[in-house]
Amino acid sequence: MKRRNFLKNIGKLSSGPLLLNGMGMSAFATPDMLDLLTTCNGVTERSLVVLFLKGGNDGLNTILPVDQYAAYIGHRPNIGLAETGTGAYVNLDTTLPIQDQVGIHPGITSLKNMYESDKARLIQAVGYPSPNQSHFKSTDLWLSGKDGTQTGATNNGWLGRFFENAYPGIHNNPTGNFPDPLGIQLGDSKASLSFHDCTSTYEAINLSGQYPGSLFGLLNGLGTLPHATPVVSEYGAELDYIMSVENSTNVYGQRITNVFNNGTNSSEVYPNSYLGYQLSTVARLLAGGSQTKVFLTHQSGFDTHASQVDTSNTHQGDHAETLANVFDSIESFHKDLTNLGLGKKVVTVVFSEFSRRIKENGSNGTDHGNFGPMFLFGDAVKSGISGTNFDLSNVNSSGYMDESELQHDYRSVFKTLLQNWLGAGDNILNPVEFGPYSILPDLIDPNEIVDPSCYINASLPVELSSFEAWLNPSRKVELNWITASESNSDYFEVVRLQDGNEEVIDRVQAAGNSSTASAYEALDTNPLIGTTYYMIRAIDLDGSETLSDRRAIEIKDQQFENLKIYPNPAVYDFNVVMTADRNRTAMLEVFSITGQKVRSQSLSIESGFNKFTVNVQDLPKGQYLVQLTGDGLELAPMKLVVGA
Repeated sequence: MKRRNFLKNIGKLSSGPLLLNGMGMSAFATPDMLDLLTTCNGVTERSLVVLFLKGGNDGLNTILPVDQYAAYIGHRPNIGLAETGTGAYVNLDTTLPIQDQVGIHPGITSLKNMYESDKARLIQAVGYPSPNQSHFKSTDLWLSGKDGTQTGATNNGWLGRFFENAYPGIHNNPTGNFPDPLGIQLGDSKASLSFHDCTSTYEAINLSGQYPGSLFGLLNGLGTLPHATPVVSEYGAELDYIMSVENSTNVYGQRITNVFNNGTNSSEVYPNSYLGYQLSTVARLLAGGSQTKVFLTHQSGFDTHASQVDTSNTHQGDHAETLANVFDSIESFHKDLTNLGLGKKVVTVVFSEFSRRIKENGSNGTDHGNFGPMFLFGDAVKSGISGTNFDLSNVNSSGYMDESELQHDYRSVFKTLLQNWLGAGDNILNPVEFGPYSILPDLIDPNEIVDPSCYINASLPVELSSFEAWLNPSRKVELNWITASESNSDYFEVVRLQDGNEEVIDRVQAAGNSSTASAYEALDTNPLIGTTYYMIRAIDLDGSETLSDRRAIEIKDQQFENLKIYPNPAVYDFNVVMTADRNRTAMLEVFSITGQKVRSQSLSIESGFNKFTVNVQDLPKGQYLVQLTGDGLELAPMKLVVGA
């Protein structure tokens, strides 16, 4: 169902007692966040724009080492940029030592303009250990904060982890102090892995393909007419899902519509492109009062295996046009922000999942490589170059840079931005999994670096050392967790989650203050059939909270053995047979495919074998659903066909 897919991208939200533009909101905000809002003026107004160049941008035809031009053109005799004459590279900064000087593609003089205006920084040779050349896997690694040495699936991202740890009372739950979504995605309809938190919740709003000025009207028109009880049909769960998501997304939908319509762009003219539209939308939202922390934007077209350049004019071609659009759009964006008085409130970071190989291929293009440049832009960025040029003699026979040429781990760049620009403290960065990486100097203007007194530091009531859940022989779920230490902890909530529905099934008093290990346990005496996730929510005395990882328990229905209906198709009647584990009463109901009840029969089920006959000769031919309910039964409907 297309409407459901759209709503899943927007994200499932919750609402509370306060009102924003007539919509329900929560009043909860952590004490650290309230302090930050009142004592560190300006920090909370900052935003980060992340631009993902999809496909693997060719870093070496974006910037090239001036002092190694002979080696460069030797690797790229057909696609290399000229050294002199028409289409020659442009030296970015002639004041640097020759070994650090870079030539930039002549189509991106907008980069030089921003560099000379103290609004741009180039970071050389960025990547991660054991680089992966798959678009999909490398993208997942960059978005999740992992590297090629790690195995297994990745199901959460560094931005999602940042949000759930830095804003525990805010993410997906707007407050009076923070009414906006923490993240907004543009330019890609697929929900980015980077915004998924540790519970796989998508911590952002996806505006891709939507006009923000009418988003609330669009959301308000989705879904179905309200229904008091679930519809018993194969579409019932879909309809219930749409209704629940529709009701909760209206809060952010109204806010986004309002800030977009209240905002405006300056007279700056953007390139007439999809990226230009994305960035102009971000500027307008910020001008309208949006407090969104991270905007994720996208530009595709960088998978240049063939015809990367016009071989008679290597400064022209597909790559040149796409590059020019990127840097021209960024220049217009930051000029617009400066004109709007927002120049020192936004930093833009640009990355690609990998660079291209140093050696050209036989199709006038380049194949998947490893390390490449990242870029930072903004009035608060310290202009310059971090690192130095590749040694182009250190290339293997396949055309890759040797792994020794890696100068900057991409996680150091993102960690520096989270701390020095957005103010994340160390106990935020550790669960984000950026703790071990170094802070890079000179990325942010020293006058704009967040003072440590203004860091966002998670208020952790407990340090959880273990959490386990298992199904015992009595088909009850036992839960056990141990805290290594506690500080002003109040209580724990045992949270059960299934099919998007969350409920608190138990509350356990905490130790309060402890420097030694404390053990806790709980029991779910009535677990749900199917796969259920359990979490422990620790509540501090001041109301702040932290949430554990999830533990999955799967319970298969064992209430009946050999349950079936026959004959199927049925002409005159059908039989229901089963072997029951105990005596019980139940209601057998038959529904049309549209959800209309057409037959109802009370059953007295005995321990052992049972057989019941149901007459259907008066029913029209067609498909039906047979449902057994009552006495704690958790059974999926069975399909029945009436008529030969």
